[in-house]
Amino acid sequence: MRLKDRILLHEIHPAKLVTDIGSGVLCLYFLWQHRLSLAILFAAVPPLLASGLVLRFADLEALERTVLGAYVRRYMTPAMQVVRLCGFLAMAVGAWYHSPLAILGGLGIVAGGWLKGVIFA
Repeated sequence: MRLKDRILLHEIHPAKLVTDIGSGVLCLYFLWQHRLSLAILFAAVPPLLASGLVLRFADLEALERTVLGAYVRRYMTPAMQVVRLCGFLAMAVGAWYHSPLAILGGLGIVAGGWLKGVIFA
């Protein structure tokens, strides 16, 4: 499997998903508290460690053969990854300014990035 494919597929590994969601929630919590250094720490370090470990040790070829693997290969384009990042940035700004509505809007953008193929297929 090519590195490009491994990088794409590692995003749907359960360990990577749990790490990303957990660190995202912690990041938003610390942004809400205006503790920027801790927010940056939790936004960067756990996902990078999880990525490294999953890319090194996980059987991503098994994920490639799943329905979710096929979905990600088809719909998770670089442009859609940028959309998901923008959604998280909207949530981060919402957390900083104590705006639950902005956080929900950003979450909607992130979810829309994942559900694009389901909604628009």
